[in-house]
Amino acid sequence: MSRSKPLNIIILGPSGSGKGTQAKLLAKKFNLEHLASGLILRKIAKENTSFGRKVNTIIHQQGKFVPYQWIVKLVRKEIKKINKNKGIVFDGFARKLPEIKELEKLLAKIGREIDYIFVIKITDKEALRRLSIRRCCSKCGHLFILGKTLKKGEKICPICGGKIYQRKDDTRLRILSRLREYKKETLPVIEYLKKKVPRGTPNRGKIIEINGEQSVEKVHKDIIRNIK
Repeated sequence: MSRSKPLNIIILGPSGSGKGTQAKLLAKKFNLEHLASGLILRKIAKENTSFGRKVNTIIHQQGKFVPYQWIVKLVRKEIKKINKNKGIVFDGFARKLPEIKELEKLLAKIGREIDYIFVIKITDKEALRRLSIRRCCSKCGHLFILGKTLKKGEKICPICGGKIYQRKDDTRLRILSRLREYKKETLPVIEYLKKKVPRGTPNRGKIIEINGEQSVEKVHKDIIRNIK
């Protein structure tokens, strides 16, 4: 695909929808910068600073989202580091109305625009099932699925030798809390974006819903098929 301007994509979806995996695949295929708000926050949460401890308390102990002002500030900082000729895939950013409005203003200011917005849809039941068997390496951060990419009872990362653990925010109560917040905060973002695009508009710039309860490969193919 030949383009005169960098490709910019937003991927939204509830916890467990696989948006992070799909963002990585798109970043690799189109040579995009993968900007994941969750990864940024988890990195900060490990820092032994006042801000790091605050972030850690909110996302790991309380299982909630941090204030949108923090996210906007961090994402703005990351965007400024990216070469203007390189596209971006926004993974999970713009979860709230103030975030998407700030992102629109920022992108307009630096001459970027969002080309595609994908929403990966799964049920709450499927999200709970997926997240309950998700595990993470404390050293390299790689994600595993019990019984699929990681044997049950295995406690050492087969990639780097780090310790395997379950995220504190992947317990049932915290998963349900995040799903409720997604419906409360992010669904209005999707409706806001839908209203901005006239009916009959080609896929470019539209909200494109993808069935996330398929294989990773099938979801990826469905997304690629919509990118012109």
